[in-house]
Amino acid sequence: MANCLGCFPKTLGWSVVVLIMTGVTTCQGSVNGEPVIATTVSGVNSELTPRGMPRFISEPEAFSYIIKNKPAVLTCKAVNAAGVKFKCADQWVRDKHHTRTESTLPTGETVLQMSIEVTRQAVEEYFGLEGYWCECVAWPELPTSGSEPISDRITSSRGLVNIAYLRKRFVREPISASVEIEAQVQLQCLPPDGSPSPEVFWLKDGTLIDAGREINFIISNEGNLIINQARLADMGNYTCGAQNMASRRLSESARLTVHVNGGWSSWSEWSNCNSRCGRGNKRSGRTCTNPAPLNGGTPCVGEAVKRQQCTVTCPVNGAWSTWSSWSVCSKDCNRHRRRQCDKPAPQNGGRYCRGGTDLDTTNCTGGNCPGVYTGSTVQVAGPGNHNAQSIALYVGLFVAVAVLATIIIIIVCLVKRKERQALYAGDMGDGELPQYSDHEKKYQKNVQPDLTQTIGNPHIYQQHPNNNLKCATEKAPMLQKLTQPPHMPQHSPISDKKSKTLYIQLPLEDRADSTEKLPFKDSKASLRSSMCSSSRPQSVYDSDHTNRHSVISSQLPSNIDIEALAWGNITHAGGRLNIPDIGVSLTVPEGAIPEGSTEEFFIAVCRDDKDRPKLTDQETIVSPILLTGPQNVLLDIPVIISFQHCASQKLGTWQMALYNSDTHYDDPPHWRKCVTLGHETLNSLAYCQVDVDQCHIMTQHLSRYALIGKSAPRSSAVKILRLAAFAPATSNAVDYSIRVYVVDDTQDALENVVQMERKLGAVLLDKPKQLLFQDGGNNLCLTIEELAPGWKSKLTANYQEIPFHHVWSSNQNNLHCSFSVEHIDRSQQRLSCKIGAYQKAILSNRTVLQIVRNLGEQNIPAAPSPSMKLHHQRSSTISSSGCSSMVTLHPPQQAFRLPSKMKAQLCYLIDIPVPKGNDWRMLASALGCDRYINYFASKPSPTEHILNLWEARNKDRDTCLTDLMNIFRVIERPDAAEVIEKDAGAWL
Repeated sequence: MANCLGCFPKTLGWSVVVLIMTGVTTCQGSVNGEPVIATTVSGVNSELTPRGMPRFISEPEAFSYIIKNKPAVLTCKAVNAAGVKFKCADQWVRDKHHTRTESTLPTGETVLQMSIEVTRQAVEEYFGLEGYWCECVAWPELPTSGSEPISDRITSSRGLVNIAYLRKRFVREPISASVEIEAQVQLQCLPPDGSPSPEVFWLKDGTLIDAGREINFIISNEGNLIINQARLADMGNYTCGAQNMASRRLSESARLTVHVNGGWSSWSEWSNCNSRCGRGNKRSGRTCTNPAPLNGGTPCVGEAVKRQQCTVTCPVNGAWSTWSSWSVCSKDCNRHRRRQCDKPAPQNGGRYCRGGTDLDTTNCTGGNCPGVYTGSTVQVAGPGNHNAQSIALYVGLFVAVAVLATIIIIIVCLVKRKERQALYAGDMGDGELPQYSDHEKKYQKNVQPDLTQTIGNPHIYQQHPNNNLKCATEKAPMLQKLTQPPHMPQHSPISDKKSKTLYIQLPLEDRADSTEKLPFKDSKASLRSSMCSSSRPQSVYDSDHTNRHSVISSQLPSNIDIEALAWGNITHAGGRLNIPDIGVSLTVPEGAIPEGSTEEFFIAVCRDDKDRPKLTDQETIVSPILLTGPQNVLLDIPVIISFQHCASQKLGTWQMALYNSDTHYDDPPHWRKCVTLGHETLNSLAYCQVDVDQCHIMTQHLSRYALIGKSAPRSSAVKILRLAAFAPATSNAVDYSIRVYVVDDTQDALENVVQMERKLGAVLLDKPKQLLFQDGGNNLCLTIEELAPGWKSKLTANYQEIPFHHVWSSNQNNLHCSFSVEHIDRSQQRLSCKIGAYQKAILSNRTVLQIVRNLGEQNIPAAPSPSMKLHHQRSSTISSSGCSSMVTLHPPQQAFRLPSKMKAQLCYLIDIPVPKGNDWRMLASALGCDRYINYFASKPSPTEHILNLWEARNKDRDTCLTDLMNIFRVIERPDAAEVIEKDAGAWL
C-alpha cells in the first residue's frame, strides 16, 4: 500500500488504492472520476497516468556520450501522446531539432517517437553543476500557439550527456620486476582518467591476456595484474592497456623476469680414504644443480665439498706355520704333511704366503709300504680276510636300520601327544579367565580418582591428523561415570524399546512436560550410536517428525548436540545463524544465494571426541570443532564463520593453520590442512581473520573446520584455559567429591561442562577463572589448600599433577580431576577451601578458586551466574526468511548494520582506485584486515567483501556504525562518511 501511495502525485485526488503482490505491483484508483492504473515491473516504476493519458515506453538513457565530434542521439517513445518535446538544461529544444516518427502497437495504440542530437558545443557551453541533462515531456493535447503546456503532462526520467574522453598519461604504469619461480607477483597499473571509466586489459608480448581462462592470472578491481605462481613461461614484456568508447591507450612495457635460485644436490657417497696405511682423508661432494641458478638467481650458499678424516688399517702379509707330522703311508706308498698360512694370516689386503704350498708329499722309506716286499717275505690277502670284511658290513647295516626305526617311533609319539594337548585346550578354552596387563589391572581397583582415570593412553594414536578409525574413543571408568546421568544405564541410548522413541531433555522454560518424544528411526546412524559409547548422550531424530527440520534428518550426524545447533532458510537477501550461548555464528551476506533461490543452512559444534583431529606433540586445538552445511552448496560470494579461540595474541607467537574435513557427516572425519595463516595464496580455500579472541573464516566451501596452532620458532605460545569446579548440590555421605575441569577458554567448552554437570545435579562452586598455559613441557599442578575444620583430604599429598601433553595435545574433551574430602566432624556443615592451579616452574600464572559451600542449605542445581552469560536459552537465527520451530526469528533488518542501498553506494565510492591511495586498500588497513590484501584484490568488489567481514566482526557492537563513519573521515573520504550519516544520521 505504501509503495502505491508514494508513487501517486499529491495534487491528484485518489479515491481507491489497491496493492497486489504478484511480482508485478499494480496500483488502481481514480482521479476526478477517471480510472487510473500504475504498474511497477521488476522494480521499475512507470508513470502513474489515468487511462487515455500519455505514458512513456522508452526514455532517454541514464548516461549518453559524445564521441569526438559525433553527437549523442537521445530518443524517447510515448503512447497516447499528441506531442512529445525534449527539454535540455532547463531549455526547450526547438522543434526543428526534433525527429518525429509514428508507429502503431498491436493493441492499436499509437506510438510517438521523438529523437534529438546533442552536440559537443552544446555540452561544453553549459556550466551547470548537475551536468548537461535532457528529459522528454509528453501531453495528450497539442498546446495552442504561443502557450506552454503546464498541466496534464508527463515527464520522463533525466539522462545525462557527457563528452567521452580518455587521457593519454597513465596515473601508475607497470614497473619491471624479477620474481622467484612459483612466487606471487603483482604488476601495478592505474589507468588514465576517462569518461566513461576505462576498462583495463593486459598484454603479454603483444598478446591479450584472457584472465577468464588463464587461472594463473587475475586482474584486480583497480587494474593490477596478479600472477599467482610465476612460471618460466610467464617471462616476457607486459603492457597495461585502458580503453573506453573514446579511445584506447597502452602503457610502457615492463619486463618480468622469473629467476631460479640455485639449490644443492644431495651429497655424494664418501670416497675411499686417500691413505693406504694409517690416517688420511675422504671427501663427499655436491653440485648446485637442483636446480641450477637461472636468470640471475642466487647461487647456492655453502660448501660444495666436505672432507672427513679417516684411518686405514695397514695390511698384514701372511706367513707359513710349521709343518705337521707325516701321515701314515698310503697304499701308493706315499705320505703327506701340511702347514697353514696363519703365522700370521693375511689381513687388511695383505698378500698370501709365498714360498711353496701348504701340502708336502714324499715316498715312504724303511719298509713302511703295505703289500710290498719286506726282506724275503711277501704278504698276500687270503679268503679269511674277505669273510671278516663281509661280517663287518652286515653289522653296520643292522645298526643303521635300528637307529632309523627308533627315530620314527619317537616322532610318532610326539605328534600324538601334541594332538591330545590341543584337544584338551579346546575343551577348556571357554572357562579360562582373561589375562590382564599391569596397566589394565590398575583400573580394576577401587582407588581415588586422578588424572590417570580421566586421561587415556597418550601413545595409542601416532598418525596425524586423523584419529577416528575407531567407533568411539577409549575412556577411563571415571569419565564414563561422570558423563552418564545416574538414572541411565551405561553404554545404552535413552530409548523406549517398545515404541522406539528417544527421550530428549528440553529446557525448563520451553517444555510443558519433562521430556519430548521423537520417533527413533532404525537407521545406520542410530545403530552405530547404540553400539558405540560416547562422552555425551546421543540424539537421533526422525525426518518425519513435524518438529524436525528436513536438513537435520537428512544431513546432520546422529551425535550432534541439539543445544549446539542452529539452522534456518536463507534467501538472496542474506541472514545470520547464531548460537548465542556458544559464541558461534554463520553470516550469509546478501548475494551469496542466487536471486530467487532459498537454501537451508546450519551450523553446529561437534563435541564428540571422535570428531577431533589427531595432533602431534607440538600442536594444540584452539577452537571448537565446527560443522557447517549444506555440503556442495554453490555460493556466489563467501560466507563468514565466526567462533571464539583460546590462543593468546599478547603472550608468545603462534603458527596457526585451518584444517577441514569434507567427509560425509556420519563418516569419521579425514582432516587435512587447507590454509596456513601467513602463507595464503589466491588458491587457498579460505581466508582467516584472527582477532584477540575471535576468528572469522571467509569461504565458499562449507564443511568441518578446526583451528590448530603451535609455537613459532624460538617462541613459546600461550594458551588460555578456564578452570571450573563442581560438586553435588547435596551430600549426606561421609565423602564429598569436588570435580575440577580444565577446558579451553571458549564459551562452547565451558557451556559443554555446565550442561553435563547440570544433568548430574551438580552446582558450580566458584566463578570459572582464566589460567595461562605455556608451551614448553611443564606439567599442570592442582592443589587443595586451607581446608576448613571438620574436613580432611583423602589425598596424602593434597596435590595432583597433569602431564603437559594431556593438556596441550589431548584428543579428549572435558579434562578434569577430582579431590575427595572426608567429613570427620558432622557438626561442621560449612566446607571451605582453596584449589590452586599453576604450571610447574611457572608460578606467576597461578590461579586460585575459592570454594565456600554450606551443606546445610537445600540448594537447587543451577547454572553459573548471569555475569558469565551461561544462561540456558534456545539458539537464535536472524534470516531473510522463515526458519524451523527450533530457532527464534528476528526481524531481517537486525541481521546487518548496513542496508543494501547504503552498502552499494559505499562500494561504488571506495572500489574506484584513486592516486592518493585512500580507497578500499586503506579501508582494509584501517579495519585491521589487510594481512593478505590480495584476497580482496581478486574479488570483483573488494569493498563488498571487506564490509561483509566487518558485519560479522561487529555483530554485537552497538557503536560500530559510528566507528565506521569516523574511519572514513580519518582516511579522508568524507563522501563515504556522508553516505552513512545521511542514511543513519537521525539516530547516530
